[in-house]
Amino acid sequence: MPEMPAVIANTLMPWFAKPSQVSRVEALAPRLRRVRFEGESLRGVAYEPGHEVEFRVSPTAFRHYTPAMVDPGHGVMEVVFYLHGQGPGSEWASGLKPGDTADILGPGGRLSVDEEAAAHLFLGDETCLGLFQAMIRSLPSPLRMLGAIEVESGAEDWLTRVGVPLTAVPREPGKPRGEALRAWLSRNVLAGATCYLAGHAGSIVMLRQELLERHGFTKRALRSKAYWADGKRGL
Repeated sequence: MPEMPAVIANTLMPWFAKPSQVSRVEALAPRLRRVRFEGESLRGVAYEPGHEVEFRVSPTAFRHYTPAMVDPGHGVMEVVFYLHGQGPGSEWASGLKPGDTADILGPGGRLSVDEEAAAHLFLGDETCLGLFQAMIRSLPSPLRMLGAIEVESGAEDWLTRVGVPLTAVPREPGKPRGEALRAWLSRNVLAGATCYLAGHAGSIVMLRQELLERHGFTKRALRSKAYWADGKRGL
């Protein structure tokens, strides 16, 4: 539901949205923010790691995000926002401050953890930081886990700032998105793992083909969630 006429949204939101208030905003990096939402409507929500929610970011626009943490017992949700500066979602998230209100739809549809997997392999980009944090927190221990997140050059410390125990691989100028992940994967395949692919749609397609054709993964061992694609709004 990326767009909706304002008059329809105004009619539907009181019935379906969960009102919340921003209680804390952390600037983790110039283009990375962690925002905490709280509200009675968030108490007792049915949530599993990897679930996504939808925010109304303008009178007519809605955007999907995956919480890094949800505490239904206390009515708390945290979301890590990557501020790419290219749309209403980024503009809305960059302007959030304590005391602001936010309408939330969901949680719903998710990229789920394979609880029977012998190992877990994570591959994604900056938009996946909150998703992978939530999924990794839910993994049983002891565990076999490996993964990488492709980031812009100079943002290699973002994973540490968020608290995601994966490897940061810098994106090389002029190279296709996902190429740094493909190079990393050639040196770091985790046999018998379930692989989670998220973020840029084109990168997911490329990495999926790489895993199937070069590294012997089966289709059942691959789980994916596209967050965005070149030239498309509100994916």
